[in-house]
Formats: sequence, C-alpha cells, structure tokens
Amino acid sequence: MENRRFELEEICISVPTVSHDLSLKELKKVFEELKIYEYLTVMKDKKPIGIVYRKDLVRATKQNLTAGDFSKIAIRLRNFSPEKESLIGIIELLPVIREPIIVVDKRGNYLGVLTYEVLLHYITKFKEHIIPLVQHLREAFSTENFLYIFGIKNLKKFKEKYGEEKTKGLLKILKEDVQESFKGELEEYEENQELWLLTGEYPKKEKLKELYDEFFKEYTLLFGDIPEVSIYGFALSLKPVTNYDELYKKIKELRDRSLRITGYVFIVYGIQPKLFLFDPRKKKLLKNIKEKILEDFRKIVEEIENTPQDLWEFTLYDLFKKYPYFELFYIISESGLQISNNVINPSVQYFVAQGKKGTDRSDRPYYSETLEKGEYISDIYLSKATDDFCLTVAKLFEYNGKRYILAGDINFKEIHKLVKSMAQEEVKS
Repeated sequence: MENRRFELEEICISVPTVSHDLSLKELKKVFEELKIYEYLTVMKDKKPIGIVYRKDLVRATKQNLTAGDFSKIAIRLRNFSPEKESLIGIIELLPVIREPIIVVDKRGNYLGVLTYEVLLHYITKFKEHIIPLVQHLREAFSTENFLYIFGIKNLKKFKEKYGEEKTKGLLKILKEDVQESFKGELEEYEENQELWLLTGEYPKKEKLKELYDEFFKEYTLLFGDIPEVSIYGFALSLKPVTNYDELYKKIKELRDRSLRITGYVFIVYGIQPKLFLFDPRKKKLLKNIKEKILEDFRKIVEEIENTPQDLWEFTLYDLFKKYPYFELFYIISESGLQISNNVINPSVQYFVAQGKKGTDRSDRPYYSETLEKGEYISDIYLSKATDDFCLTVAKLFEYNGKRYILAGDINFKEIHKLVKSMAQEEVKS
C-alpha cells in the first residue's frame, strides 16, 4: 500500500441501492432482507442522491412516504488514485458525526461508499504518518538533523482584512512552498500557526531566498501588499539538543528574536548562529548598504595605515565620531592573533564583551577569506560579544612590511537605521 497507487473504488464498501420512489412498506421489507446493513444508497435516474438509514424508518408514522423522503444528502466524491495526503484530506471532509461519503465514477455512476473507519484503516497503512512529528523529534535529538519552523508575521491584521478562509489559504501557500523546497516530515501546528519541518538538509541561503521570493510573488499577486505580511523562520540544529525542555526553550528564544526583526527573516542556529534577511522590495537598497559599509571601511583602513601603530586604538576611537554606526573595531595579525583590545563605540548603551589582545581569531570565517580576497563582509549572525545580531566587515592592510586585518562589527539595529535613511534618500532623489 505504501509504495503503490490505488483507486478509491478499491476501498469502497458495496452498500446496496434502493430507488428513490420505493414506498415505506417496501423499504422496510428491503432492510428486513438485508439484515447486516444499517443504511442504503438512494438512487434516482441511475445516480446516487443520498443515504437512507434504518433507524429513521422506525419513527415514521406516515405510510405514504418514499425512500426519497427519508434520503439524507451525502458528500459525493469522484473516484481517483489517492496518496497519503489525499486520504487525510478526505477524512477531514467527513462531518463530526462521521456520515459516509458516496463515491462515483467520472460519469457520476455509483461505485460504493467510504466510511470514517475504512479511511482510518487505510491511512494507518502509511506507518510513518501515524507516528507524530513530536515523537520523531525525540529520535532526532543529538543527530545531524534540523528542525525548521516557519510562520507568517502580521497574520492577525491579514485575518481582520481578508477573513478566516483566506488566512488558511495563505498558510496553505506557505506550506506548499516549503514542501516544494525541502524534503522531510512537515506538520502544521494551529496553536502558533506555524509549520514545523524535520529534515536532514542544512539550511542554505539561496534555497531559503527562493522560497521567500516565491511566497512574496504569490502573496502580492493574490492580495497586494496591504496589510503587509512577511515570513519568519529559523532552523535549529538538533545535534546539541538532548531533551524537549532544551528544544522548547531554544524555539521560544528564536521565535522571539525572529518576531522582533522587521521583514523577511530566517535564523540558522548552530555553532555560529546566522541571520538571513530577505526583502524582495529592497534588493537594490540592501546591496547599496553593503557597498556603503565597505566604502566607509576602506576609508577607516586608510586612516590606520597612515597612523603610527602605537596610536591605532586612539585613532579608532576618534573614527566613531565620523562612522557612528560601527559597534566596535579590533586588529589581528596575519597569523590570526588579536593585537589590539576591542575598541568599543563609547555611545553604545548595551553590554559588549571586552575582547583582549592575544585572542586567537584564526578560526573565524572572515580571517581566511580576508587573507585570500583582501576584504570581507559577512551575513548577519549572532555575536558572542553582545548576544545580538550583527554584521562583521574586515579588510587586509600592510604596515612596515607586515600584514594585518582590521575587523569591525555593526549591530543589527544600526543596519536598520542605515536601511531607513538610505530609503528616505532614494525617495527624495
């Protein structure tokens, strides 16, 4: 069953039929003959029109009634070849009282009846579906797997404007996009209106960007851009996770961080937590901001190159006046050792760890890339110095025949200010 497709007709119950114009007396006689059946399918013009129940005949007092009068409308479903997800969808069609569904062929001819119990039986043939994702998560602790979680910001405003059904439709769009982008076990949780995906795929920026771009196109095509919604998401490595308490604590932390950040955001939490920002409306603007940061940083390096080495830290302090959006600077040698203290912007109002001379920075991503390419600008990641998201920029320079690297961090809040100011400049121009 798990590896083959089948027809709905194969799992239908062959419930006998009666004509809609059968009299009450005749109908009772039929039920008397067919002792094992509690209901029959009512036919009119050779097509099924509903279900008649044995129990309803017991209370009947008018003898001139027919099978058509007792017939109750049932959902009719055209025969097709279902997969696991389709069977789940069918069972959700069943009312709370679990009335049967009539199955017909392409021409509307009667094939049989599907019941809740029969559907449940065949769904359980797909063993992997009936094991809850939560249980699979437990088995994935301390393994090389990831838990991805996706949600939609401003969903409340969207629901107020468009209603419950379109809100469900929006979540369905996201679910389909996630299913097309990643392999793994996907589950929708109504409590937080989130999608949880258990997968062995490492979160790659380009793949996430394609997912977010696709959702943005579909959303703007269907609903425009008001009220504005955006996707948040995060991927949590399960390698260091050993129990549910750890998992849920980290999920809450990453969810809170994601929701505090404006726009399309995805956090990858691992050895070095990263933050990916996607804004389909501001691609050019974000590129211009990176160019501005690099341009300013080149000027800062020029100042250092023309300053005596024993005054480098003092010069960097002065440069915060001209480039206030930088959080801190430090200098490392060609071998990767930090040769200056962390030079921290005096206007910073939050805690910044005091990085010291002699710290080995050779394991940092920017170190090897700066040595190779001359300069570097990172994606946004979680800083150990501030426990907040930041961006690192670095540039190679020479002094007295030796090579050094100047590194600088920019807090995410300052990047937001840059985005806002540059957007305003674009509007004016």
